[in-house]
Amino acid sequence: MHGRVNKAALLILAFLPTLISASFDGAKGPHHQRMMKFHEKRASEAAGSATKTASSSSTTITKAAVFTSSPVANAACASSYTGGTMITGTGTLPKPTSFVTKQVNSQQLYLDGAKYTVVGPNIYWLCNTEDSSEPVGTPTDKGRVREALAIAIRLHTCGISLGYDYAVEPTLNHWAGAQAWDIHDYTIYAAGQYGLRVILPLTDNVGRYTNLRWRNVDQGNWGYQYYLNRGIIVDYRNYVNQLTTRVNSYNGLKYSEDPTIMAWETGNELGGYIGHDGYPPFNWTTMATAQIRAMAKNQLIIDGTNGVYNYSTKAKAPGLGSLLAQIMSDHGYPRNIALLKAEVPLVAQHNKGFLLGEYDWTNSFGGDSLSSYLTYIESLGSYMGDMIWNVMGHDTQCCNYIQHNDGYSMYYPNGNTADLQANILLVVQHWYRVRGLTPPSVLNSVQCPQPVF
Repeated sequence: MHGRVNKAALLILAFLPTLISASFDGAKGPHHQRMMKFHEKRASEAAGSATKTASSSSTTITKAAVFTSSPVANAACASSYTGGTMITGTGTLPKPTSFVTKQVNSQQLYLDGAKYTVVGPNIYWLCNTEDSSEPVGTPTDKGRVREALAIAIRLHTCGISLGYDYAVEPTLNHWAGAQAWDIHDYTIYAAGQYGLRVILPLTDNVGRYTNLRWRNVDQGNWGYQYYLNRGIIVDYRNYVNQLTTRVNSYNGLKYSEDPTIMAWETGNELGGYIGHDGYPPFNWTTMATAQIRAMAKNQLIIDGTNGVYNYSTKAKAPGLGSLLAQIMSDHGYPRNIALLKAEVPLVAQHNKGFLLGEYDWTNSFGGDSLSSYLTYIESLGSYMGDMIWNVMGHDTQCCNYIQHNDGYSMYYPNGNTADLQANILLVVQHWYRVRGLTPPSVLNSVQCPQPVF
């Protein structure tokens, strides 16, 4: 588990030694609720705005989710799990000292000359807690950060951080002080200590409305003016500059010079499911990728458009033509092999990497079977990365899991039902296979709390 491997990915120690990233969208079913605890709650508290409702031809969703906080005193704790290898401490994975790279004429990622495959689960709450007993945006307890890093990670709130107290940008053009930056610095530093790498998205399809409100710009047409308004474009550039030039108070590195940060993502689920809300225009993606590259010379750039092909309209994501976007992404809700088969050749034609940044690992929402979906992904080879949504950790007492009701929550390793726990093992075994490792027969354990550093 904690040995050096030729293929690595984004953050997952209990699953395997690696890491990941992901996004959110505008109209695809219960999955869309997962991030709304942050965006809708902070929007309603900060701006008094009503919960936004998104609709598609097949479904209407209210973007909201309920979270359960830490257990009351003396409540019974969840049963412990001691299967497989016990993951405790930062392990023996080498600390990141070189950057993950991609050659212009290849879809494959490389690390120190060896093929690198991105696999793992997401954790979106790592910098700002999802615990409803805390004020919106409260920095996550560092003990919970360490437990998460020993399981998996996805750094949503570490990259997308604006419009609430403790945010990097709490109000327009006002930037965080040392206290708010601390959890961002610590999480990235700690990821490096665990031998992991991270992806940081820079906005998301829902969070765009914060920028629109700040600039008093029309929010109609699914907020498409976000991509066109000159003031908001300047705001995006300024935000990129703030994050990339931040000097980490724990390791002394600029974010743009830290190989722990594998990639910057232009945004998260931009355009909504298969472009439902309108793909980001080519000029905007060109602007965003150019700004990132100007500030971060060695880290990868991911086009945060949600998918590259609409099987109804036959529209293709303009980001495919971006010279600076090195990786395209999609999210699998529901699991749809036919859609992937349509997207794979489009991505290959443009020599882009392909990252399935999220997908449904449960039995609840239809689509192709999980086993057939994983088999198809494996058939594509080592350039294809994949990550599931979403791991939830324990409370600060390491007693019970903090609950999230989006239907996709993975309470690793033993907080789900027996059939879902079997699915977790299927996914973990798949991740081992794509990395050329022998799959485990049982899930590994994670010590909680993890050692302090």
